Amino acid sequence: MDFFRHDDLCFGKTNEIFHEFRAEINSIFEKTGLLYTLTPNKVIERVAENGLLSSEIETQVQQISEPGTRELMKEAIALCKTPYPLARKDSVEKIWDALERLKTYYANLDKKDSAQKIVEDMSNGQAEFVELFDTEFRTLTKIGNSFRIRHHETDKTEIKDDRHYDYFFNRCLSLIALAIQYLQ
Repeated sequence: MDFFRHDDLCFGKTNEIFHEFRAEINSIFEKTGLLYTLTPNKVIERVAENGLLSSEIETQVQQISEPGTRELMKEAIALCKTPYPLARKDSVEKIWDALERLKTYYANLDKKDSAQKIVEDMSNGQAEFVELFDTEFRTLTKIGNSFRIRHHETDKTEIKDDRHYDYFFNRCLSLIALAIQYLQ
């Protein structure tokens, strides 16, 4: 009786039928310009135009040893990939939470020193990169506190264009994806 559930398709005992179905659906998405894909896991995901999210980044996220940061990143990525436009807002909030959690990655250090260690490791001893990455962390923190991303007081700037959520997500993802390559 599972066949009759509204969210479940039955393809019999062979994956060949599903692969043909998937190819046809993805062809329709492509021909009509819909930015979605049916994955091998039978999930429809949004394909973000100009997005940075890749399977390599997802693999790096799986390797983050601090469980809280890893889980926030996984949630942010899953929300970003969902076809539901309202999930973009939630994906940005989660990735900003991950950024804040990342700053406390080194539990034996306070937040400021932990963030500074991450910046120094990313910079490979080059003063120009220390300044660049320190500025980027501070700027992203300011964005998270000024716009309705992490805080929802009436004095925060409202984000009315969904494309701005994609921009914020990709900007934050870019810094985090680089930073996690340097974590010890």
